[in-house]
Amino acid sequence: MGNSFSVRKKRFNPKDRIIYEGACYHLIQRAPGKDVLFLEDKDYLYFLHLLKEIQNKFSYKIFCFCLMPNHLHLLLQIKKCNLALGMKSLFTRYALYFNYKYERKGHVFYGRYRPFLCQDEYYRLAASVYIHLNPFKAGLINDLLKYRWSSLSAYLNLPSRTFLAYKEILSILGKSAAEGTSAYKDILEHGTGLGYKSIIEDPKAVDKFVLGLHKKVREFMPGLKNSVTDFEKCLDLIKDKKRLSQAEDIAARKYLIEQLRSRGYELKEIAERLNLSRQTVFLAMKA
Repeated sequence: MGNSFSVRKKRFNPKDRIIYEGACYHLIQRAPGKDVLFLEDKDYLYFLHLLKEIQNKFSYKIFCFCLMPNHLHLLLQIKKCNLALGMKSLFTRYALYFNYKYERKGHVFYGRYRPFLCQDEYYRLAASVYIHLNPFKAGLINDLLKYRWSSLSAYLNLPSRTFLAYKEILSILGKSAAEGTSAYKDILEHGTGLGYKSIIEDPKAVDKFVLGLHKKVREFMPGLKNSVTDFEKCLDLIKDKKRLSQAEDIAARKYLIEQLRSRGYELKEIAERLNLSRQTVFLAMKA
């Protein structure tokens, strides 16, 4: 009789989530169809209360958030591989609260949350800008400062007491929080003029926004080396090659596939983007 605690090799699934200690994620959750998640101020406040509790219990680092009427965004970093446990606790507790309060039954959230891996500081910075621009781009407000249910006020007002690790994002742009805030304002203003789709409508919306923001961010980070520039170099390197023989080419393909996979691209989309067969992509991901 075998050991009940033996580790069994898991069958590979291209849709498996990339979760590891120290990883940072842009996470999205939404309501089903045209339903809403928040009906009054107390609902937003209760969710934030739960978020603070989850942060402490699971040792998360929360960089920013935006709570919209029918969906929400979180940017966070995990210390342990406990993202699923924390999010299950957060969304289950809020769903129980919401259904009890409004005497309703059924799902409050539409399936599982969607985590997008942020693999470097630049992508983390760009994701925070995307998140904070949500109310403006959705037409809920004309002045970003007037939206109460996002973390933007912390980035601009620099509070000393907050559960948010906002200074880590601002530090990417300047030596001090004040310098970082000034640069962040300029980047936000630039971002309002970029084409912007909801990630609910287009899973690649953040990826496209990050590329559009790259030139502006370079003004504040002249020595910027990040996955955006690396991605384009790797793409140029292998896009016309069917058979790869050089170690550099093979490494480039693996890097590209990992980048696309972590940002929510399906196997079929990765194959089309890289001009490869699905089998080639599948085998590369499995390896």
